[in-house]
Amino acid sequence: MLNSILKWSIVQRWLVVLGAIIVTVLGIYNLTQMPLDVFPNFAPPQVEIQTEAPGLAPEEVESLITLPIESAINGTPGVTTVRSSSAVGISVVKVIFSWDTNVFQARQLVTERLQQAQSKLPQNIEPPQISPTSSPIGTVLQYAFTAETTPLMEVRRLVDRDITNRLLAVPGVSQVIAYGGDIRQYQVLVDPAKLKAFNVSLAEVTAAAQTANTNAAGGFLVSPDQELLIRGIGRISSIEELKQSVVTARNGKPVLLSDVADVQIGAALQRGDGSFNGQRAVVVMVNKQPQADTPTVTKAIEAAIADILPSLPKDVKVTVSFRQQNFIDDAIKNVEDSLRDGIIIVSVILVLFLMNWRTAVITLSAIPLSILVGLLILNWFGQGINTMTLGGLAVAIGSVVDDSIVDMENAYRGLRKNQLAGNPVHPFQVVYDTSVEVRVSVLFSTIIIAVVFAPIFTLTGVEGRIFAPMGVAYLVSIFASTLVAMTLSPALCAILLANRRLPEDETWISRWSQRLYRPLLRFSIRVPSVILAIAVALFVASAIVLPSLGRVFLPEFQERSLVNAMLLYPGVSLEATNKSGMAIQEALKGDPRIESVQLRSGRAPGDADAGGVNLGHVDMEISDEGMKDREATIEKVRAEFAKLPGVAPSIGGFISHRMDEVLSGVRSAIAVKIFGPELEELRSIGAEVQTAMSSVQGVVDLQLEPQVPIRQVQIQFDRPAAARYGLSVGQLAETIETALNGQVVSQVLREQQLFDLLVWLKPSDRNNLETIRNLLVDTPNGQKIPLATVANIDYGTGPNTINRENVSRLIVVSANVSGRDLGSVIEDIRANVKQQVQLPSGYFIQYGGQFESEQRATQNLLVFGTLAIVVIAVLMYFAVKSISAMLMIMINLPLALVGGIFSVALGGGVLSVASMVGFITLFGVATRNGLLLVENYNAKLAKGMPLKTVLFEGSMERLAAILMTALTSALGMVPLVIGSGAGKEILQPLAIVVLGGLFTSTALTLLVLPALYSQFSRFLIPKRNVSIVEDSKVVGAVSE
Repeated sequence: MLNSILKWSIVQRWLVVLGAIIVTVLGIYNLTQMPLDVFPNFAPPQVEIQTEAPGLAPEEVESLITLPIESAINGTPGVTTVRSSSAVGISVVKVIFSWDTNVFQARQLVTERLQQAQSKLPQNIEPPQISPTSSPIGTVLQYAFTAETTPLMEVRRLVDRDITNRLLAVPGVSQVIAYGGDIRQYQVLVDPAKLKAFNVSLAEVTAAAQTANTNAAGGFLVSPDQELLIRGIGRISSIEELKQSVVTARNGKPVLLSDVADVQIGAALQRGDGSFNGQRAVVVMVNKQPQADTPTVTKAIEAAIADILPSLPKDVKVTVSFRQQNFIDDAIKNVEDSLRDGIIIVSVILVLFLMNWRTAVITLSAIPLSILVGLLILNWFGQGINTMTLGGLAVAIGSVVDDSIVDMENAYRGLRKNQLAGNPVHPFQVVYDTSVEVRVSVLFSTIIIAVVFAPIFTLTGVEGRIFAPMGVAYLVSIFASTLVAMTLSPALCAILLANRRLPEDETWISRWSQRLYRPLLRFSIRVPSVILAIAVALFVASAIVLPSLGRVFLPEFQERSLVNAMLLYPGVSLEATNKSGMAIQEALKGDPRIESVQLRSGRAPGDADAGGVNLGHVDMEISDEGMKDREATIEKVRAEFAKLPGVAPSIGGFISHRMDEVLSGVRSAIAVKIFGPELEELRSIGAEVQTAMSSVQGVVDLQLEPQVPIRQVQIQFDRPAAARYGLSVGQLAETIETALNGQVVSQVLREQQLFDLLVWLKPSDRNNLETIRNLLVDTPNGQKIPLATVANIDYGTGPNTINRENVSRLIVVSANVSGRDLGSVIEDIRANVKQQVQLPSGYFIQYGGQFESEQRATQNLLVFGTLAIVVIAVLMYFAVKSISAMLMIMINLPLALVGGIFSVALGGGVLSVASMVGFITLFGVATRNGLLLVENYNAKLAKGMPLKTVLFEGSMERLAAILMTALTSALGMVPLVIGSGAGKEILQPLAIVVLGGLFTSTALTLLVLPALYSQFSRFLIPKRNVSIVEDSKVVGAVSE
């Protein structure tokens, strides 16, 4: 079949060229239609359940809400982890599913399970809500709305009415979250003294406010020929109407709401706030749906905002405070530049070696065609364009021309020989014969690369999701290049070379490299022991260097956007968090390295962070100036945070923070999780672990999760005393809830917006313990008694938040790493914790975070990499039909390792998962070189030629092809190695390994293989050739 394809390609050569042009046009069109993103989706499907329970303490939230929901969710098919957080008035349960679960099916399963749990939940709480579908890096844009004169309450109203609703209508947007500003509320603030004077109960005021704002359905007025709708309009349209609502009548006079309460429009109790560059602001976060294409959604959001801007008040300023698209643009541009530069370098190498535009066209045609076919196949697989798929193509640039080089170079040499022959064969026959000659090594080398890359697809978790698309991109482009080498290359040879007079001599680069190589090769054949000793010494040296290399999961991303979480001591107010945030904003205001600083404090409705008012997110954008030395800029930010007393910061980029969260549930590189039943015991073990970690060099942002007892006002009901007054605990609880927490009794409709109508005590009557003790409670007989007579009111303590994972309580000690590699820091931490921390029974420690994934990835790559090497060895045996020759080719692998390890040591001395993938890529290219040489030796030995002639001629013949394939593969990587920047972070370590490894591998292959054959000739050569080899006259003749 392959022969007939080859024949057809040569005969129908113009048809093949036309087909290639059509595929190119199709590929370019497909390129414009593919979705763009920064990374492949690396987060497993997750569903988040939020339950609001206003006023409930964390212990009550845990036992009444979180536990029943967790119990219902556990056992759902596909669930891998259930994490929960119970804080003041809110429960957040995160359900993480296995990778192969459909996210919509997961949501359906969770919805069904929630219905089972509904009956076990308290009556007076909000029903559990499933958050909209989003991904961890789903935040595409953040806007800060600031105003000079317009009140922030009005700005927030406009944001909620115009901005939020308009953005949710944009295709691809899943969620819009607003922080800050004052939320408008219609408030009935009751005065206890006036209640006493008019003898009105709080329950009567609550009922009056509730009934003051209702419409009545009056049915229809039907006459023989028409029908009219009857409406009883009782909804209030102004605050005056609410004031005039009656509560009851005393002595024939109506008692109005305005007689017993201050009726006003005020700001709702704040649980979160926002500010931008030192000015209060409304911060709007826009999240996209997981499948949506970031650039498309971003464009649509920006167009929608541009439409709304003219309708906002003139003094309202809208600033973009975060735009994920910027990182994507930078990353894609950097990788595209590397692709372009790689193509230029490869083209220059080919032109220098061939010095003939025809041969250059034949080989270079493989690059665009292979890449475009690769992208077409990626699109069919459902992959988009991102830094990893582009990286796979950039890494493949040098390799995609290899097959075409081998094919064209052989055809070129065959055609030249045919010209010089006295009785030339038809050129097309020569093209056919030469293509058949190298077809085995072309096909085998492609199969080898496929086998070598297989371990990448065994990676699981986050690393698997990130690297698999790169592996797919690399492989499909390599397969496409093999297809091109077997169809288009022979067709182009037939068109451009067959009927042309070809130059008889070599190009100057070939002559120069041969002149350089000839004495080295002679030395290698004459004194093989010296060459082999050098090779062994280098291998031993690299084996010594290897254990000293550091280890990280992935290199740090060069992001402009920093998302710094800052935690204040639990129990502090929202105002204290705002002050700390403002202090950071002021400190960094004039710094040219920081473009903008934004604070999101507390929690916004619908936000996934179940943080209290003591949590703040300080978002920063680094300027071009700051990006010149990003590390120094981050150190400056750390130094400013260190000046704030009682603030524990966690500093990191947007993507790296989110990746950490996917790995361990914590936004830090290291998460030490302590599990156990008792909160107090967990806290003391946590403190010991924190102390053990603090002495480890390189640990920064070290913090123990602040699950600490905070001060509470506790009202203990005295049941016998309440019974004497005929009061139930339920009645007392309702009175307290209305008086101290406020009760939303209705909603006022204004300009298509709903605002809460709230009944509450005046602030002065609920602001200290004494006033709460004197709070008047109504008894069934109309008497008013102080709360202190039926309850004991005093200060107590309770936890501020309770976190759980897989049905066990836990506390987390988290940290980042600076100035050291992750692997060695973890080893030190483990040793210290083991030595210094004694765990009671029922308690255990788990280490989570990046290093866990790094270890898992390393283990996978080593196990499956070894397996791949065994498979390659078997394939090689089939290719060269000799165990000894197969061993000669496999010796290339340790030689390739030498250069890879030394280049890592020189380039920073840290191994990451990316470097591992680099070694895998390197093995594929290195074996290909060995195969080319050994095959040529075997072909010549089979003809009965003397050994030294075989080694000399065989090596010189293949020199140009080996140098071209090695140089194109290695130098094609140079643009990825040089310079840094967004998008190159993961690809750079990989390119460094390939570049360094190929240089040593090629140099050593060209010298070590002849030396091995020369040294161990009696084992390597078929018996019938030995007599010729040992004929000293022939040997002497060749070596002269």
